[in-house]
Amino acid sequence: MRSELFKAFLSSLVCVYATPVPTQRGLVQITPEQILKIAPSSNSCPSPPGECATNTQAAPFLNEAMSKYQISSLGEKASILALIAFESGDFKYNTNHFPAPGRPGQGTRNMQTAPFNLQYVKSIPELASKNTHTSVDGLSPSELNEIRALVLPDKYSWASAAWYLTSQTTCSSARKYLQTGSDEGFNAHMKCVGISSVGSDRLSYWQAAKTALRV
Repeated sequence: MRSELFKAFLSSLVCVYATPVPTQRGLVQITPEQILKIAPSSNSCPSPPGECATNTQAAPFLNEAMSKYQISSLGEKASILALIAFESGDFKYNTNHFPAPGRPGQGTRNMQTAPFNLQYVKSIPELASKNTHTSVDGLSPSELNEIRALVLPDKYSWASAAWYLTSQTTCSSARKYLQTGSDEGFNAHMKCVGISSVGSDRLSYWQAAKTALRV
C-alpha cells in the first residue's frame, strides 16, 4: 500500500514540473528548450558580432513581447516564433545582410522593412519623440538606417513581430485562423507580412513551432 501511495506521489510531482509555468499575467511562458526545438542552431552564437543571440537570451524578450501585445494563443505564438527563427537565421541576424550589403532600413528579428519600422517607432512613446520623419519616401540609406537603429535594442527588436501581427489590419483574419492552430492561419500570417508563396523551408519552422508548443 505504501509503495502504491509513493508511486502516486512521484507521479503527481512529474505532472507538476512538466506543466508550463504561467507568467504573472497568466500567460504560459515560452521556454529556452522550446525555442531550441524551433531554432535548432540557436544554442550557439558564432556570428555576426553584436547581432547573434542564443535561445536562452531570446526567451525573456519573447515572453515580454507576448505579454506586452497580449498574445496568448499558442497558434499565434508558434507562428511568430517560426517567422522570427526563419527571418533571423535562427537568431543570428538583427539587420538585413542579403544581398550584400543589405537593404537599408530593414531589420529587427522579423526583418521588417523600413516603412514598418517607422510605424513601429511611432507606436512606442519613448522612441516616437526621437523621430521626426512621417514617411520613408525620399530618405537616404543612412536616414533609413537611423530609424532602424531605434528599434534594434532587444526590448524592441524581439517584439516587432508581435507588434506587427496585432497592429496591422491585414493580419486580423490570420489571427483568427492562428488561434485554431491551423496551417491556413500560418499561410494567412505569411501573406500579411508580404510572403505570397510559403515554401517548404518556412513550413518546416512552422511545423517545428507547433510541435514545440504543442499546438
